[in-house]
Amino acid sequence: MPFTVEDFSRTSLVRILPRERYRLAGQTDSRFQTFAGDTIRIAYRQQGATPAFLLYAGPGQDPHAAAMAAATWAEANWRPNRIQHKVRPGVVVVHVAPGHQLSAAGPVTGAAVPSAIWTVDTESGRVEVSGSPPGSPPGGEMKRAAAALRKGVVAPSLGELDLAERNVMQVRTIGVPRFLTGLVSICLVLVALRFALGGVFSLLALPTLIASGDTLAVGSAVVSVLLLVGILLGLGVLLNIGNLAFRTPGFSSAEPRTRNLTWGGYAAVMVTLLVLEQGVLPATLQTSTAGNAQLSQYRHVTATVGEDGSEAYVLVGGDLTVDLSGWPADEWSGVQFKTSNPSVLSLDATPASGGRPVAKFGARQEGAARVDATSADGRYTFQIRVTVARSP
Repeated sequence: MPFTVEDFSRTSLVRILPRERYRLAGQTDSRFQTFAGDTIRIAYRQQGATPAFLLYAGPGQDPHAAAMAAATWAEANWRPNRIQHKVRPGVVVVHVAPGHQLSAAGPVTGAAVPSAIWTVDTESGRVEVSGSPPGSPPGGEMKRAAAALRKGVVAPSLGELDLAERNVMQVRTIGVPRFLTGLVSICLVLVALRFALGGVFSLLALPTLIASGDTLAVGSAVVSVLLLVGILLGLGVLLNIGNLAFRTPGFSSAEPRTRNLTWGGYAAVMVTLLVLEQGVLPATLQTSTAGNAQLSQYRHVTATVGEDGSEAYVLVGGDLTVDLSGWPADEWSGVQFKTSNPSVLSLDATPASGGRPVAKFGARQEGAARVDATSADGRYTFQIRVTVARSP
């Protein structure tokens, strides 16, 4: 669906004004009369080190002349001062017209300050962003606006554009020492790297952990991976990588309240993941490990002559080793082992011929059994009661 330069300028500026701190100027503003005739809308930003013009030109207007005149005005008026010691102005003219009327896109040669012409075809919606002067807005905003209008989205009204201008962010006047901002930035980068690397390692180990069946370990790895995703998303939005700042729902809203709520929700989720990753899951894993260590003593149980007449506990699937090497060596040969309940406790290994009197029993199912052993001459006997139970 074709659109007009007026529709396009309002659609793009309603998002650019509050994000990039541009303001609107009337076409009758006496300051800009040298190029007002070749534009239909003038936006400018004069604060900071990169003041800039964002001009919209329509069919029959000369974007090249507008860029040259605006660059001359910028070079003469936006100059270094006591507060801003370095100033780099820039000019962007967006030429919005049918394809056969468009000027060539690209940097403007011979302009007093860096300038460029961007083109938008009102019939096909094709946007060509060539050149990036200082202070220029994201080219992705132009493409987003053209795509929306081509789909039939209604352009914002003049009232919405006025509201967007009122929401322009003001630069804080309280300065922060450079060494402090640098220190904070370094700390943030180190923290992000620490958790991001942990997420990468967890992502690589996740298939192995899933195969092992350790639910807690898998949960801890998933939390680390989610932290990695959150860090990448936050950096992508902050640095506008791939135009994420203007394409991600919530973060790209034109309403400040919505953006604030989205960032608040993002921070809450990241803090929750950090608490889980650093506090809850490690404590749970430690408790689980301690419990497993305690249970392991009942999976592989050894009884010696000192336990004669006592009782032993073995978990199902575990084993009981009866070692009667404490008997005199001349009684080792011919020692007989037996179990009173083979379905509960089976005799799996008997002593080797001429070897130590050691037998191994396997715990098959829950129940009670008794292990008896007798020397060949009957002078020495051994008995132990065994309870086989399932692990909790």
